[in-house]
Amino acid sequence: MADDSPVTHPRETTGLVGHGAAEAELRAAWDSGRMPHAWLLTGPRGIGKATLAYRLARFALAGVPAAETGLFGDAPVGLDVDLGLKAARLVLAGTHPDLQVIERTASPSTGRLRETIVVDDIARLASLLHLTPAGGGWRVVIVDSVDEMNTNSANALLKLLEEPPANSLLVLVNHAPGRVPVTIRSRCRRLQLAPLERSDLEVLLQRHDPDLEPQAAALAVSLAEGSVGRALAVARGDAIAVLRDAAGLLEGEPALDRQALHAVTEGWIRQSSGEGATPLADRLELVLWWAGRGLRAMVSGEAAEAMPGDGQIFERLTARHGLAGLAARIDRAGRQVREDLALRLNPKQIAMTLFLTLAE
Repeated sequence: MADDSPVTHPRETTGLVGHGAAEAELRAAWDSGRMPHAWLLTGPRGIGKATLAYRLARFALAGVPAAETGLFGDAPVGLDVDLGLKAARLVLAGTHPDLQVIERTASPSTGRLRETIVVDDIARLASLLHLTPAGGGWRVVIVDSVDEMNTNSANALLKLLEEPPANSLLVLVNHAPGRVPVTIRSRCRRLQLAPLERSDLEVLLQRHDPDLEPQAAALAVSLAEGSVGRALAVARGDAIAVLRDAAGLLEGEPALDRQALHAVTEGWIRQSSGEGATPLADRLELVLWWAGRGLRAMVSGEAAEAMPGDGQIFERLTARHGLAGLAARIDRAGRQVREDLALRLNPKQIAMTLFLTLAE
């Protein structure tokens, strides 16, 4: 979520909190001499998957030799490298010629960030991967995130995974495994990252925003569900505004106030344009997370509310649809939103459909 406070890009984050086991698995694969050519780093959004991907890139491009386990099993287990090395400096600066990052790009016609990764980005990558590495070692590709590919770009990526160039390492960041075609998942080694512990979130919030008020930090940690990205979004207020809008709309279910629905969705679209703005897709994902959280609270009997009064909203939704029915609606709304975004349908209609699916 957008904010005036600087947030360190995962490329520039040199430390990793809470994922020692995942890092050790990557290091063990490297030291084995049989490094898989493709990794799927999966787990909830905002827990450090991209940070781990860039750590692996720095490590591989620095040409660290495989470690040998000593008599007492004391081989290194992490991916730390000397940040003074040329390769590490270039990765930190985003200028390493053997590191390619695939993410959503701006449309040449509108200048706005696309909702999906398009096939042209993958086609450009394919031609670059078949060139000789500038450093003479590995080429590394980070796709952040693979969830945001459309059908054509996913098919193009699949071809690369089926016939990977020598000494190429593809690292796919994935927020939800169900959004990745099984053909892609089956050609990657999957590495599951768990949500961060509360203590880890507190450390990271302090690191990213040391001036954050203790009350705001405590609320953010309690609602983050292990995601530092979500914790920062909540703490800095943009997420609160989005959830307040969502709660206000659903207060009147099952008959939504259509005038209010039009006003909210139009406002979100206006606020999603421009540098530093929160993309509409991120706003809709936040609403889906909030709805899922409300459902889980109904199942578990949790008393905590993400927004004041939203417990009553989910009680009414559950009373009308049942737990299974509400779960099905949330799942259907999520799939519909992601499919419509991939097809680049009318953004206002996509946002309206989300609320109509949940409520009516």
